[in-house]
Amino acid sequence: MTSVTVVSAVVLTLIRYFHGKQAALDCWIAACYAQVFGLLCLLLFEQATATTLLIQNGLFVGSFLLILAGHHHYLKLSFNRSVFGAMLALYCMVMFYYIMLEPSVKYRAVVFSVSIALCCLYSAYLYFRYWRQQRTHAIWLVISLYLFFASCLVIRAHITLQGTPEHQGLLLGVPALLSLALFIGSALQTYVFFFLLHWRQIIQLEQLANYDITGAMRRNYFIQQLTKLTTRAKFSGKEVTVIFIDLDRFKSINDLYGHDSGDKALMHFSHIALSNLRVGDLFGRFGGEEFVIALNEANVEQAYMLANRIRIQLNQQGLPTPKGQLFMSASFGVASSIDKPDISDLIKYADQAMYQAKNQGGNKVCQHRLSEAPASG
Repeated sequence: MTSVTVVSAVVLTLIRYFHGKQAALDCWIAACYAQVFGLLCLLLFEQATATTLLIQNGLFVGSFLLILAGHHHYLKLSFNRSVFGAMLALYCMVMFYYIMLEPSVKYRAVVFSVSIALCCLYSAYLYFRYWRQQRTHAIWLVISLYLFFASCLVIRAHITLQGTPEHQGLLLGVPALLSLALFIGSALQTYVFFFLLHWRQIIQLEQLANYDITGAMRRNYFIQQLTKLTTRAKFSGKEVTVIFIDLDRFKSINDLYGHDSGDKALMHFSHIALSNLRVGDLFGRFGGEEFVIALNEANVEQAYMLANRIRIQLNQQGLPTPKGQLFMSASFGVASSIDKPDISDLIKYADQAMYQAKNQGGNKVCQHRLSEAPASG
């Protein structure tokens, strides 16, 4: 197991060296090295002291929390570092109790197994949620592996609690076949990272055909994806909300700063917008300086808050140009599929709300209402 983990850490490091920095990749590399150090401690100290046991357990569980952080980065999901840190601190406190205050090899093994199993189940949940939104069947390879590994760990915890003779080592109190399954699951889990990185490259090839230089979907592709999104929403009774966006006074940006700065301004806006979206949300460009966002399972209030957050960030985050910082603004229109189930109407009403915002001077978010004038903010 040590050699497999070392090889994975080295290969991931080489990938980072040749292909550049990625937040998810950095987390997975750190996790691999944490596991390597934990396994080395296990091999080097035959008679482990309380300190080395605590370090080993902290490194192993910390590595799986790093893996979770990597999955969050990979799927572009936000996460709270403080929560992850608190989870690791709580685990170390429990381990400290079973190492120093009430020594128990059996309960250490149970807590360790259950903790890793929960990390695996949560990873499977993240990718299952992604699958529900994207329907990409290849992702079941990742889901299945994490479910398999979690199942083995839960069985291991159960067998250990039943009074299986205690032995020192990572695979404490587990029959031979289950030990082999755990080893295979642990080894294969490191190759999940290779699959995800390779899969991301396939997605990037698809993006060349369906996405433009700003990272937004081309109009036809966006309509196709929005059609699928609204169709699923009708069957599940969920809501899809559209935000139509037009950058204010964009022609003056080209005139004053040049067309190169104009292209950079479009990418600058796209970067801000994409950084605020979730997995499953859609972001498209309808031409020129017009963009559209489709939010999956979000109501008008949530869409309004998101649009306003993007608007504020756009106001505050300047774009460096040869003529100084460029601060931009945009007009936003919001409409929901609850009132406008037809896609063309949904986009049309969001567009009308956007023009309402633009007619009020721009740099606003307006919501389309059937029975009253759009609300501005």
